[in-house]
Amino acid sequence: MNWLRGKKTYLVAAMMVAISILNLITGDASLSELVSSPHFNTLLEGIGLGTLRAGVSKNLFR
Repeated sequence: MNWLRGKKTYLVAAMMVAISILNLITGDASLSELVSSPHFNTLLEGIGLGTLRAGVSKNLFR
């Protein structure tokens, strides 16, 4: 499991973003419905999680 070290959070964040965008593409939600749905929160949380992990790794491994 050493090959996943430091990448698990990025994988979870990418899956969160992919699921939200997939709901928009497949027609499960229109753009206006996506913005007012929990899928939009998932999209923002995924982006935030990836950004947070990138910031932490830059500061810890200097």
